[in-house]
Amino acid sequence: MKIGIVVHNVQLMDSPQVIKNIITLLSRENLVDACLCGTMGKVAVIDAGLDDLIEINQFLSPSACIETLFRSNDLVFLLNHGRELKTGRTFGRIVVSHVENAEEKPLIQIERPGCPDGELIPWNQAAELHVEEFSKLFNLKISQPPLPTNTIEITNHGRRILRRVSAFPGAYILVEGIIIGKATSSEIALISEDGFLTSMEGGIIKEQGIDILHKHEERVPIDLSRSWVKTGTPRKNFEAQKRFFKDEKELVAKTAVLTKNSFTETVPENRVKVILIDHCAERSIEMIEGADFAITIGDDTTEIAGSIFSRFGIPILGVTDGDCDELAVSVTYSTGSMILNLKSGQDDELGRLILQDIFSGENSAIFENLDNLKSKVINLAENSLESITEY
Repeated sequence: MKIGIVVHNVQLMDSPQVIKNIITLLSRENLVDACLCGTMGKVAVIDAGLDDLIEINQFLSPSACIETLFRSNDLVFLLNHGRELKTGRTFGRIVVSHVENAEEKPLIQIERPGCPDGELIPWNQAAELHVEEFSKLFNLKISQPPLPTNTIEITNHGRRILRRVSAFPGAYILVEGIIIGKATSSEIALISEDGFLTSMEGGIIKEQGIDILHKHEERVPIDLSRSWVKTGTPRKNFEAQKRFFKDEKELVAKTAVLTKNSFTETVPENRVKVILIDHCAERSIEMIEGADFAITIGDDTTEIAGSIFSRFGIPILGVTDGDCDELAVSVTYSTGSMILNLKSGQDDELGRLILQDIFSGENSAIFENLDNLKSKVINLAENSLESITEY
């Protein structure tokens, strides 16, 4: 049998042996095709030394990964590790609801493997024919899928949208990769009016994040019913996983698998490609193709993206103003990196100036000289600059 595995959730990588055991067990009598979703997850796969077992070169949502694997496999697993069973089950329900034809092939969720409450969830009728076999193989109980819940309510002739999200107190809520608030309960509701996020029940909204989400003065609306919404927490075992590698050179060499076959853009000789990442660190790897340098806007974005790019040996110029939400537990920067520390609330404005005056509204550009580029950014900072840290 050909079996596809969609791996989701960074926390799984903190127990790499559990994943190895699952893939090994399945590989004894089957052909296994495993892929991973999520930017931070791809980095975690490398840190855990699993990149030889799990495909990390594609950038698809979990539901899109399932649809892709349906086409080339006989059965598909969704491998996840929610903070609690309830959140894991809810996640599975949401993913399956977005699969275009969820009955096409057997679909089984492996939730919280390696934990006492770990379970298998058969998500369609075809899965019922196989779940007993895999329950014995993995020594996991079988649980029936949770009943469908309406997480999205559209009222006022489509002008008002309420979207419920399962979280836990302290979790950051991200919309399109941007932190827009922090949960204070296990159930929150995001509310938009005429395409603009206005409030959050069960959490504390971050006005700066809302402003960034809607592109500041441009006031760009979103469709909350279709937006990419997720919760965010830091990885706790980053340093332990990083010790899998003997030195930085080995780590960089391993990470190169992410882009070794994807460089399609030709950069002229004696030129450098620079990318701009504005408050959306989780898209760093998707944008890294062919990049020699990155400018990052925002405290968390700088810390997360800086740590990602350090694996590639790519330095950054970070723009921060001291409002870090501390999503990144361990922060590393490549040699040659520079962090501009601005007065409170000034990083957004400088980011807009950099986008328009230096990048001409694009998120990447080719430059002749990095030193000149750094000088231009510093000059734009003017009186808002408090200090510069170099690495």
